[in-house]
Amino acid sequence: MRKEVGNKSSAGAHSARSLLRGAGRVALWGMVCVLLLRGLTSVLSAPVESPPSRSGATGPETAASAFAVRFARAYLEDPSPEALTPFLAAGADIGTGRPPSARDAEVAQAEVVRSAEVGDGRAVVTVACELRDSRTLYVAVPIVRFGAGEVAALGAPSIVAVPAVVGADPERPQPLAGPDAPAIQSLVEKFLPAYLTAKQASDLSYLLAPGADVVPLAGSLELQGALRVRQLGSEEGPRRTLLASASVREPTSGAVYPLAYRLEVVRRGRWYVSGVEGALP
Repeated sequence: MRKEVGNKSSAGAHSARSLLRGAGRVALWGMVCVLLLRGLTSVLSAPVESPPSRSGATGPETAASAFAVRFARAYLEDPSPEALTPFLAAGADIGTGRPPSARDAEVAQAEVVRSAEVGDGRAVVTVACELRDSRTLYVAVPIVRFGAGEVAALGAPSIVAVPAVVGADPERPQPLAGPDAPAIQSLVEKFLPAYLTAKQASDLSYLLAPGADVVPLAGSLELQGALRVRQLGSEEGPRRTLLASASVREPTSGAVYPLAYRLEVVRRGRWYVSGVEGALP
């Protein structure tokens, strides 16, 4: 009898252990399934994007635009070497001008309307300057970037009629080359005064190549003194890129500004101007 009871107790203990082992296996496999499901869900779900940074850091374009606006303001309000030298790159120079005589000619607001990259860290940034007398001047500022956020002007800007395509060749200007130099010089001496004073494009038709689209300044500037004409590159072919530098007077304010214009010229029997753009002196 005692033996039978003992056998029953042993069998009960064995059954309990078997039950516990079974429950443990079930719990283990259940945990494995949960982990697998969580991993699968994390793989299939879309990644959570981190919120955008709100730091106040500015990029190279912002630095270049801000610099061009400051330079354009300073240039129009006081085009003297003393005022502009802090803006210039090492080795760059600029002619002497005269500031406006009236407060109405001061810059009320300025903003960048175009930027054209020309290689080697250089660009021409066009700034629209609204004056207090309601006129707007578009100043094409030649700049160069040094490292992160360091910007300098390469010399005299140009005043353009509209936010035009601007650009320049990074080569240094050279004297007019070849036997056509006198004819090219004569063309520029006729064209630039007419460009400053002409009322409409048709007034320039004799000097422009067929199909050339040039918007004159309609008397908003007056040429002061002699022109300096150089070319970019040393070629003597039928197409040249010129750099025409001059001082001009703004009639309303009396201010005098040193400017540089990049001219595209072509020979078709005689020499014509085929384009006018901002310039890198």
